[in-house]
Amino acid sequence: MRIAVGGISHETNTFSTIKTDLTLFERRGVHSAEALLPAFAGTKTIVGGFIDSARSEGFEVVPTMLAEAAPSGTVTAEAFDRLTTMLLDGLRDAGPLDGVLLELHGAMVAERAGDGDAEILRRVRALVGSIPIVAVLDLHANISDGMVALADALVGYDTYPHIDMYSRGLEAGAIVHRMVAHGLRTARALRKPPLLPPLPKQCTSYDTPMRALIELAHELEGQPGMVAVTVAAGFPYADVPEAGLAVLAISEGDQSLADRVADEVAALAWARRQEFVVQCTPVEDALDIAVSHPADAGGPVLLADTADNPGAGSPCDGTILLRGLLQRGVQQAAVGAIWDPAAVKVCQKAGVGETVTLDLGGKVDALHGAPLTVTGRVRLLTDGSFVNLGPMNAGAETRMGPTAVLAIDGVDVIVTSNRVQALDAGMFRSQGIDPGRKRVLVLKSSVHYRGAFEPLASRVVEVDTPGLSNSDLSRFRYQHVRRPIFPLDPME
Repeated sequence: MRIAVGGISHETNTFSTIKTDLTLFERRGVHSAEALLPAFAGTKTIVGGFIDSARSEGFEVVPTMLAEAAPSGTVTAEAFDRLTTMLLDGLRDAGPLDGVLLELHGAMVAERAGDGDAEILRRVRALVGSIPIVAVLDLHANISDGMVALADALVGYDTYPHIDMYSRGLEAGAIVHRMVAHGLRTARALRKPPLLPPLPKQCTSYDTPMRALIELAHELEGQPGMVAVTVAAGFPYADVPEAGLAVLAISEGDQSLADRVADEVAALAWARRQEFVVQCTPVEDALDIAVSHPADAGGPVLLADTADNPGAGSPCDGTILLRGLLQRGVQQAAVGAIWDPAAVKVCQKAGVGETVTLDLGGKVDALHGAPLTVTGRVRLLTDGSFVNLGPMNAGAETRMGPTAVLAIDGVDVIVTSNRVQALDAGMFRSQGIDPGRKRVLVLKSSVHYRGAFEPLASRVVEVDTPGLSNSDLSRFRYQHVRRPIFPLDPME
């Protein structure tokens, strides 16, 4: 039994001005067939799960290609066509196949493919014919009817922070094996209540409506005849008709069962819709907390810069919180991270131990704070690569690009050449910073930081900074999202 493995993954923030071209995919990684298995074997990633599933289920993995880019703006037509051509060429070169396992995201928007993931599936289906196609999707997928029709099964993450990617890879591998070896055929039911949840309450690591939905999905998934139940919270910064929460129930061919399960989970989502609305802490109040946070509190206070989260497509060069820390004289603080390749080059030219004065951040747009003129000591220069410590993506490599650590009046600032979300403690430890020993950590992230950093912290503050991943969705000018939809519209 030969199962092809590959994929193209991107989460598209259509409000971002950073076009996602081939260069951005290359920075994160475009893995050829030859490089794919060595890169992911032994990692707690989706492809790592595919690989280990092949071992346990007894099928042969046939690698094709995998491309990923950091969340950013619309994918260019050139990049989309080039990458899909590479994937299709890999499938052709693979020889006879019995099935396909894909890593997708579910919230890709390309210039000529508004539903990018459905278009990838359409092209793959046209090539491979009727053999089973199973894809793993992100919890933030904007699942569409087209995606459901073109794949035999879609399996979404159950956790946010995403600490179950490996498990979902294993699950997808087991499903495709059942299809090929035992003739499993699926019935699929998709429900999309008019609900566009902001990111913070999509979290599943504490008592949120999303956690309740996942728990119900797991309960119903255990019924005889069910294959999988996915609750995708959706990605609210993709202004497309498909955006929003989705429930996908997959049964062993019983359409009425799939319909009943999907209806039950969707009804609970709608009943608890008000609980998805979040009120983040105003910037000045968050800074007050940082100033007063005692050094002996048992861990740092985490200031989550939720609106400048590169994991949701923001620039990652916002200066609002750093400016506030410096103005208030906060000591023993660290910022992870600010994207500013030009500032990194200034630091490299000066060298470790030297003092530099430069304009930091605020270079992409006017939404995340103006460039901040700072004087600091270059404490460290690295290539920015580290292996994730986990729990998310444990064992996989993160590449921040050439990176500098600037020590500025008691605040260590990690300055990177690539946009990287603060989701792993390796971001700090690889740069000689022990995050658990700081009084204050500024993390550019909406939720993922909780997996690695919340266990180190004594307090978490979600800050209402301005920017492209702000939780108040009424601040965005939607043109294509289906209306009415909650919370953009009053709905009873």
